[in-house]
Amino acid sequence: MPGFSAGRPIRMSPATEIPGIQSLERGLALFDLLARQEAPCGLSDLARQAGMHRAKAYRYLVSLVRAGWVQQDAHGNYGVGSAMQTLAVTWLSRQDALQLARNAARELAQSLGQTCFVSVWGQAGATAVRVYQPDRAVSVSVAEGAVLGLQSSATGRVFATWGNTPSAPLPLEMQQKIRMDGLAAIEGEHVSGINALSAPVFDGQGRLALALTLVGPASSLLADADSPAAAELWQAARRISETLGCPGL
Repeated sequence: MPGFSAGRPIRMSPATEIPGIQSLERGLALFDLLARQEAPCGLSDLARQAGMHRAKAYRYLVSLVRAGWVQQDAHGNYGVGSAMQTLAVTWLSRQDALQLARNAARELAQSLGQTCFVSVWGQAGATAVRVYQPDRAVSVSVAEGAVLGLQSSATGRVFATWGNTPSAPLPLEMQQKIRMDGLAAIEGEHVSGINALSAPVFDGQGRLALALTLVGPASSLLADADSPAAAELWQAARRISETLGCPGL
């Protein structure tokens, strides 16, 4: 079997200790530089940025064009080719939104000391599917499978604002505030003395995929979109959306 000799596994050295193919690494570095350009780039400008001789950069680009990683427009400028799009679509299709959200919810529960759960839109409505409790003596309990009200819960308001919900629309002013804040906040409206913050996660088509929600006692969780907990929740949701390829973030 590859990687084994006489029944014993071969110990592989770290990649940094293994001699590589310098020409390949230089070509990839040139492609990486090209991919970071805001617009198609001319050969001379690209070679200058790469600190590479123009003729050498051209040879690399010829090979990258042949492989479909780079394309040349009518003005002779170079940009990312169709192979990159194919790779991106393939990579995005392998991203598991629920798994990403589960990992984020687990980390948020511990870092913020509050219950954090993941909700999706199910047959009965906005449904909590994964719940993570913090390592503390007292925390708010949320049952997996619980259905959250569209108007009375932070999670429900996220789905009512960004999702394709069939009923219970929120007042326009409330939706505008939620969109402006980037999340929904509830101050003791669902359960007295319990606050909640919920942020949307979007998929590669910009559609609402799920919601991340923090819930905790009003004494330790502020129902404020400008609070540190809200900022951390929003950032976690945004990172997942970016990983899923959500456009326009």
